[in-house]
Amino acid sequence: MGALILIMNSQNTGSGGGSVIGDLLCLIAQISFSIYLTVFKGLSQKYSPITLNKWMFVYASMCYIPFSYHGIAAIQWAEVSTAALVQSGLCKWWEAASLPIICIMTAQRLLRPTVVSMYNYMQPIVASIVTVVIGMATFNLEKGIAIALVFLGVYIVTQSKSRKDFEKEGKEV
Repeated sequence: MGALILIMNSQNTGSGGGSVIGDLLCLIAQISFSIYLTVFKGLSQKYSPITLNKWMFVYASMCYIPFSYHGIAAIQWAEVSTAALVQSGLCKWWEAASLPIICIMTAQRLLRPTVVSMYNYMQPIVASIVTVVIGMATFNLEKGIAIALVFLGVYIVTQSKSRKDFEKEGKEV
């Protein structure tokens, strides 16, 4: 409910936010992430996060390059200085892109999928905080309640017992 309140509140701000296309893209991203958590659970138990990350980026590059080749080929790399690449952060793209994924893959090995998926519920909170900090929105009671509801939901899910916990308790009794 908290994430829904934050999303609906962003549509009423009148600041150009609340795009239906953006909401649909977020929905697709959440569905993709849940599929990822389901499909990669077994692989994350079998292989190291670094190995999985390497192959995910290789596969993603193979899918992305056909659509971006002409744009990348048009760049005059000889004219771009190393200092400009460092300053723009292009030299750090690998660390920025792979560190959160490695953390999620490590969490998949150690935690239940429901706990790992709670990461997604924190995204609207982070987005709301960023918009307040950069002055695109204001913090109000509605946002505070929404954030509290998200944290309450995360707490409830992380405290819930898994089927294995219930089976274990049933066998001990």
